[in-house]
Amino acid sequence: MDDSVVLYARVGRVVARASATTRHGRSMPQREAVIPRFARNDRGAANDAGLGTPIRAGLAARFGTQAGALLLRVPVAVGLLVALVTALWPHWVWMARRLSDGSDEPWGVLALATVLVLVIREWRQLAVPSSAALAATGTLAIAAAFARELAPPLVAAAIAMLALATFLAASRRDRPAVPMAILLLLSLPVIASLQFYAGYPLRVATAALAAPVLNLFGLAVQAQGAALVLDGRTVLVDPPCAGIGMLWVGAYTAALLSYLSDASARRAVANAAVAAASVFAANVARNVLLFFPEGLDMQWPSWAHPAVGLLAFALALIPIGLVASRGAASAAPVRSPAWPDRFHRRLA
Repeated sequence: MDDSVVLYARVGRVVARASATTRHGRSMPQREAVIPRFARNDRGAANDAGLGTPIRAGLAARFGTQAGALLLRVPVAVGLLVALVTALWPHWVWMARRLSDGSDEPWGVLALATVLVLVIREWRQLAVPSSAALAATGTLAIAAAFARELAPPLVAAAIAMLALATFLAASRRDRPAVPMAILLLLSLPVIASLQFYAGYPLRVATAALAAPVLNLFGLAVQAQGAALVLDGRTVLVDPPCAGIGMLWVGAYTAALLSYLSDASARRAVANAAVAAASVFAANVARNVLLFFPEGLDMQWPSWAHPAVGLLAFALALIPIGLVASRGAASAAPVRSPAWPDRFHRRLA
């Protein structure tokens, strides 16, 4: 089994054993007497002396006195999150190598940085997930470790991102889970893979829809594969015009707006669908406009080509923003019941 999974399992056993010792070693009146103190104090600064003793001993035995003392200042949920991120280190290494060797676009860094900012902004509200959520997280982490040997690294990294998404969703039940999962999946280096597998089908679909639009202008344009043909002249829909980059940015924008507006799972999926449709329509319009200088020998300035791309990109983002804003304004977000105060306690 992967060393990273073993590390995550060890930290989890220390916390579980210490919590069990405290739960069975203290009578019910004593435990109930502690809860009001958590309610009066700040959750991040709450300190349970009865809980700290067994955990202090367990951490000192596992990591040493000094390291154990440092870990005592970390909330339980944050400690488990750090343990999970550490356990997934082989996937982080692979992602860093993939981004640094020039084989893929570094756009995933933006999505990963966004997730980091969102988590740091709300870290005081992180709560210890339920036992079922922790079991699901651990299962996905172990599956990701085995997938490194049985599947492509991208598949293994995707499973690892799902493990992280499961933990974050369970530790913040009042925040939308689907947009967070989408952001984590977008942090993977997927641009090159999408271009390889989906680039040509998208180019064919773009040409097939661009030809009828050009016919409306009186041009007898026919689509042949990923090309547009007019009077024997062929204009190719090249890979950059497939719209993969625009599709990634559209999905990122939809996921971020869905998270910030507390969109439900259904609303987040609807926003993603609107983003995909808007990007595809804008890409078709871009290829229609770019056909005129290529197919009709029209002289355009050198800046016209990138300007058309930026215009299409802006037009694609407008419907995404409008739909997400309408969803946030039309219905108040549905939040789950707040976690009990005891779930926000520190290790000691």
